[in-house]
Amino acid sequence: MGERMTAEAHGTLVAAIEGHRDEKRAAEAKRYHKSRLVHWGVRIPDIDRHCRTATTPLDFDEILALASALWAGGIHDLRIAAGGLLAHRKVVPGQACWDRVLAFMAEVDGWALADRMMHGAWNCIAADDRRMDELEQWTVCDGFWWRRAALVFTLPLAKPGADPSRPLDWAAGYVSDPEWFIQKAIGWWLRELGKHDPDRVVDFLNRHWPDLKGVARKEATRRLPPVERARISGLSAV
Repeated sequence: MGERMTAEAHGTLVAAIEGHRDEKRAAEAKRYHKSRLVHWGVRIPDIDRHCRTATTPLDFDEILALASALWAGGIHDLRIAAGGLLAHRKVVPGQACWDRVLAFMAEVDGWALADRMMHGAWNCIAADDRRMDELEQWTVCDGFWWRRAALVFTLPLAKPGADPSRPLDWAAGYVSDPEWFIQKAIGWWLRELGKHDPDRVVDFLNRHWPDLKGVARKEATRRLPPVERARISGLSAV
């Protein structure tokens, strides 16, 4: 019964998403993401709407199976759908979901796919903080999408009431990383933290400013109030 329902949902969902195919948007997206995947150019709100409909009758296991089937198609838009399903309200954030995160991450080739998985991945991390130890291993991976994901997946720790210490330590280890996407992620993390804890951000930037690339500096300071920006020695010296 489960396999049949999953197969039916998969067929219906793929057809519904493909029905919004836009060749112009697809070509632009493929070029923008420098992607090796097939692109259909479907807007995310349309993907999400059809996913909600398709998953209504499905249970937890069926939704995870559907996510795997969508991912296996090798089509960017379907992988966006798959990543979103990991955060579905029916999905238990346990090992089965985490296994999907790991399997999908092994084939991530762009920021959009990794970012799409963020909420489902975080649910799993929050459910078992031992997964933070796994993320720490990602920080020294050769593949920079894994290194970036360690920061992106822990962005909720930049929110008020959370402890940002560990991701900040990882970010400190990244400051000399030449990869643009890593530097962008550092800046993104600091920007989010700076919304409520500018002191920590200013301290980080004062310690690491010379080693950070321009994109990290710009992103980290973009929303800091002028009074806080004035406390950054490297910025005030420019």
